[in-house]
Amino acid sequence: MMSGARGRTRQASKPIPGQAALGRFIASREGVLLVTLLVLGVAIDLGSHGALWYRANVTSFLVDFAITAIPATGMTIVILTGGIDVSTGSMLGLIAALGGKLLAAGWGLAVAVPAFLLLGALFGLVNAIIIIEGAVPPIVATLGTLSIYRMLVFIVLGSAWLTDIPPVLTKIFVTTRLGPLPVATLLALAVMAGFAIFLRFFRAGRHIYALGNNEEAARLAGLDVLRIKRASYVLIGIFTGLAALLNLGESPLVQTSTGSGFVLTVIAAVVLGGTELSGGRGTILGTLFGTLIVQLVQDGVVLLHIQPFWSGVLLGLIILVSVGLSHAWHRPAEAA
Repeated sequence: MMSGARGRTRQASKPIPGQAALGRFIASREGVLLVTLLVLGVAIDLGSHGALWYRANVTSFLVDFAITAIPATGMTIVILTGGIDVSTGSMLGLIAALGGKLLAAGWGLAVAVPAFLLLGALFGLVNAIIIIEGAVPPIVATLGTLSIYRMLVFIVLGSAWLTDIPPVLTKIFVTTRLGPLPVATLLALAVMAGFAIFLRFFRAGRHIYALGNNEEAARLAGLDVLRIKRASYVLIGIFTGLAALLNLGESPLVQTSTGSGFVLTVIAAVVLGGTELSGGRGTILGTLFGTLIVQLVQDGVVLLHIQPFWSGVLLGLIILVSVGLSHAWHRPAEAA
């Protein structure tokens, strides 16, 4: 009788699988980010007296999210390999200027859209060649191309803004909706979902983590380290080209400052999402939540009538706090 009672007690004390999984998620980095997102959203909603949910603001938020999320996915891949690309903002400005010229000249979308992506791939490949063939540290190489790409924006545009871009991109990516979401947002979510699956379930995705954790061990294991690095920089270039396309959909004009400060937003989203700058650790789901929080912060600055320069200050603080929390988060596990 006694043993039977003990058995029933043990059985009754077992946690329900669904509850256990929910508890693990809430305690995870992604769970903390989700709670932070909800609390921040409520605070901004109350502070703005409901302006957060105005239709125009929601549409703007969703499109801005897409413009950041797609390059942030590429940046996640690059940082997972142990690299970084700080030229993204200038690259976006240059692609927008060159692609906008094509659209303004009357080129159809069948030619212009691939041109955006090919330009991104080309500029990403340039970064990869400098880093790999030139043996230049990624931060140094992309700081250099950041300045070069920005100079080329000035050369392409001269002293005038490019304003005669047809509104067809706005109609496709912003105005057109599938359900409650603009096409731009659905495109971003599809990209993130695809690469989340790739990193989790495909061997090539696991190779990216292996490279970021220990490059020499990855090389000795037979991985083509240089090919993985090259592909990651080309990928973020392509995604930046796609973001430039969406950017013109949201605002069909290009100026010499287009893309300025954009890389800070992208890196803040990725780092806040839990991707470690040292490489080898991070998830696309974390980047999704990180992008939403960063975008909500920027939206809140506008809705709460805070001076715009505070947006950059807050993003800088987000990066610093995220890096510190990331070290604190994993220190107990490493000590164990």
